[in-house]
Amino acid sequence: MVLYHMLRRMMRMKWIVAATGALALAAGVSVAAAASASPARPSGEAAGQAGPPISLSGWDGLLLPVNSAGQPTGKDAEVLSPARLISPWLTQDSSGALTFWAPSGAATTPGSLHSRTELESADKYAVGTGKHVLDATVRILRLPQSNPEICVAQLHAGGSGGSSPFVMVDYKSGRLYVMVASGTSAPADFSTLLTGVPLDTAFSYRVADNGNGTLTLAATSGDQSRSYTVAVPKVLVGVSGHFSAGDYQQGTVSEGADDGGRVQFTALTQS
Repeated sequence: MVLYHMLRRMMRMKWIVAATGALALAAGVSVAAAASASPARPSGEAAGQAGPPISLSGWDGLLLPVNSAGQPTGKDAEVLSPARLISPWLTQDSSGALTFWAPSGAATTPGSLHSRTELESADKYAVGTGKHVLDATVRILRLPQSNPEICVAQLHAGGSGGSSPFVMVDYKSGRLYVMVASGTSAPADFSTLLTGVPLDTAFSYRVADNGNGTLTLAATSGDQSRSYTVAVPKVLVGVSGHFSAGDYQQGTVSEGADDGGRVQFTALTQS
């Protein structure tokens, strides 16, 4: 995780918005990118439409921005297992939508600089060898002030206990982009999925392990849609992996009680 954050800071300075073209992984694996006029859309609810109530079954844990004493401090963030609703961090309204709240500068996990309220999947599987899909429809309601960015999805594989993220879907400045790490010390690659998406505007995303050594990363908001197909880094094929989803806000310093990330999911499924 520490290496990941070093790479992330370096690569942000080199972030290139790619409307079309090819995406090359740092691992040296050939990758195809699709950005046609009508690319495949994430399945499930269309962006902006309410879906059925979101179930927490299938989610093994909920990472919280507080420690076991309920204090928003330190590097020993509490994990609720199995995942369950807990106010004010994770709540569900009458429509079945989930709202995640994570204050900036609160408790973190040992390998992270950022607090989060995030669901961890109970489904652990061998990456690149079987089809597994994460679909969601999301609204970003609030961004942290010190670094206005939120990660809304991850695919983990490798590292201690399979905890290292090698795919991350992030929202920043109206842009939804995806990071794909190489699984080595080589820099990660970044590609844009959506642009010009204001706060409190619905978008849908998909992270799909196709089970044949490739990943499909897609997003939709209104008439805008983009899909990329990339290779799973060779060093991670067959390694234990799992999804996470929620509010991994990227602020590091609290600017007040209301400073942090707030995200609403109106649809969230894994298959």
